[in-house]
Parts: sequence; structure tokens; C-alpha cells
Amino acid sequence: MKKFVDLSMLLEEDLPSDPPVQIPKIQRLNHKDTAPQMGQYFPGATVDDLPEGNGWAIDFVQCCTHSGTHLDAPWHYYPTMNNGEPAWTIDQVPLDWCMGPGVKVDMRDKPDGYRLMAKDFEDYFKKINYELKPGDI
Repeated sequence: MKKFVDLSMLLEEDLPSDPPVQIPKIQRLNHKDTAPQMGQYFPGATVDDLPEGNGWAIDFVQCCTHSGTHLDAPWHYYPTMNNGEPAWTIDQVPLDWCMGPGVKVDMRDKPDGYRLMAKDFEDYFKKINYELKPGDI
């Protein structure tokens, strides 16, 4: 029996991101905030026409493709791939790229903020006597 492990994390406001300009922001408007705008949805309506002067509660979410858990599509890196073919956008990435045997890598011995490099992974796999296989995640 195959077991699936969801590696995603919730997208939430002020989620630490690198660079900081990519930190998600949420603007929350309550019922009173939106009441004056209701006339554009219901021509002629005023705040006094609304039950207790309440409009809709609305949240505006600002995030980028790097907010939270994500997969970088080839398009993220360059407009072409495979000797000039248009690079795939995220909706063109095959779903089976996102599922496969999981390989747990323990880097707890590295300090916070340490930049992992390919050699760190090569050394780790040598230490645990593991060779990556096609499809490993």
C-alpha cells in the first residue's frame, strides 16, 4: 500500500520568505469597511439600505509564486527549454513529477540560515550509503 505524505504548509500572512518582498500580505475589510461600496453592486443602494449598515467582509490576498510551499516550473527559470522549446508553465508540469518515493534528508547539524549546496547532499547520501534514483523526491 502506498503512503502519501503532504509536504505543504499553510499560506499565511507574514510567512517568512526570501526575499522579504515576497512575504504574503492580507488586507482584511470588515462589513462596515465595505458598506459604502455596495452601491456599485446594487445601483442606488445606500449604507442606510443595508441591514445594520453592513456590507460584505472581504479579504485581499497578495502573494507571489514563491509564497509558501511551491513548485518552480521550468518557465520560472527561463522562457525556453529543450533546445528552444517554450518552457513549461506550472499548469503544464506533469502531476507525476510531484509524486514519488520520498528521500528524507537530515540537515539538523547545519546552523540556521546555512545555504545548502549540492555537495552537502552528495556528502549526506554517501554517509547514509544511498544513491538517488530517477523519480526520487
